[in-house]
Amino acid sequence: MDLLMWRNRLLAMFAVIVLAACQGSSGSGADDKDATDGETPEQPPVTETSEPPNEGVILAEELRYMVERSGMHSLPSDPDSIQAALTTLPDGLGDVVAMHAGRYYKNPSEFVHGVGALDDLLADRADLLLSGSQPTRLLEDTQDGEVSIILLPVDATTVIVILPTEVVKADPAAADMPEAKIDLSQVTYEINGRTRTVEDFMNSGSTNSIAFAHNGNFIYEAYQNGFDAQTRPHMWSVTKSVTTALIGIAVEEGLVDSIYDPIKKYVPEAAETVWEGVSIEDLLQMESGTYWVDVPVHQPEQLVLMGADYHSNGLYGMTRDEYLLKLTRVSPTGHHYRYNSGDCQMLAWLLENLYNKQYAEILSEKLWQPAGMQDDALVMTDRLGNTFASMGLMATTRDMVRFGELFRNGGRTVDGTQVVPEAWTEASHNYDKANGGGPRGYMWPHWGGEESGNYTAAGYGHQRVGVAPSLNLVGVRFGNDPGESMAPKEWEAMMNAVGTFLEESVAQ
Repeated sequence: MDLLMWRNRLLAMFAVIVLAACQGSSGSGADDKDATDGETPEQPPVTETSEPPNEGVILAEELRYMVERSGMHSLPSDPDSIQAALTTLPDGLGDVVAMHAGRYYKNPSEFVHGVGALDDLLADRADLLLSGSQPTRLLEDTQDGEVSIILLPVDATTVIVILPTEVVKADPAAADMPEAKIDLSQVTYEINGRTRTVEDFMNSGSTNSIAFAHNGNFIYEAYQNGFDAQTRPHMWSVTKSVTTALIGIAVEEGLVDSIYDPIKKYVPEAAETVWEGVSIEDLLQMESGTYWVDVPVHQPEQLVLMGADYHSNGLYGMTRDEYLLKLTRVSPTGHHYRYNSGDCQMLAWLLENLYNKQYAEILSEKLWQPAGMQDDALVMTDRLGNTFASMGLMATTRDMVRFGELFRNGGRTVDGTQVVPEAWTEASHNYDKANGGGPRGYMWPHWGGEESGNYTAAGYGHQRVGVAPSLNLVGVRFGNDPGESMAPKEWEAMMNAVGTFLEESVAQ
């Protein structure tokens, strides 16, 4: 059969998939590109402000681009690529089967990646329901006007995100984090006029794990829904804060001349695309001007296309990089903040080019092992091994406490080893635009008000790695509640109560 005829038939075959991938999408399609001569400015460029785009208009315009991405851009046009994909299809399908089979109980503490052991999960959920603690919480929160539902016992989104993973190797000889264990289960906090305890917080059923460190000492941990100390929760966008930390290390090592450099200087494929004129700083502060609506638009669309590409051995779908290059521009670069996972994925592409290694290896060598992480982590990748570094990290609760403590301590480990440059940790939570900051810093938004000095790595489903410098506290929380209105404020109330309790205990 003629290859061109084969391509046309394949296009028709996937018409239904194209339409399905477009559902729930939105976007924009302005192609204005800021020109740049590629030279390195010595100081941040001064940009004029412009009117923000009309969200309704750009959403309607984006639908056309989504059809293109799910249609013509998702089918190989090069006959050699088609032939190679068909030739290697049996091996590719074998890899797919092996990946799926290998997801189940590879770790005794995980049913699949990001989900606790199934028997423990079911036992924990039954206990919550039979004891009445979860229904009571539901009733109270509903009476208080909160949006609260009985969610599934697992994060259903994690279960359906099926992509290959790479291992981020930990340091097998890493020393334990110093401990000063304190039972915090009966520490109280106030929420909506009600007094609750840390134990009550865990009885909601929507939290899988929490842990705290104070003054560099590991203090307390609690688990639910089949999770334990060896289960690796899905970090979602907490991954972004890890990625920007790696950028800081690369800058310190001299691999990046300036964060004001255009990204195309290090990722040549970005030239003359939507990323033309975008600097590394623009990416760090999510001000590239590219269009992105995380959920329910671009993130699901990208996951569908990356998953299709992996499972079809490249015959349909898009890799991470192919997708990024087909995004659209809706405002001049540097003018407006827009939450943008694409910006962070471009930073991962930058890292992979700088080190000429896969992201998992970079993370292991530059941060995971130097910081003393004790457990191997996982990162999701596409078919070619490019990491989904805006949301693809899975790591143990204790190691994420150590990551938060690293930032609280100015980028240093508990033994004083400088891992992330101290100046970078400060810049990461600088929100003063006049002094080089951004609305979310370098993907570390503030919590408790900007004046509090508190900041956090934050992800979908209210994943949190919170840092409270004034309380000498790091607290992490991982769970399954993307739709609950009170989750962020209840976590912050408990963080403040725990920090105050520990500070007062030290003072006594």
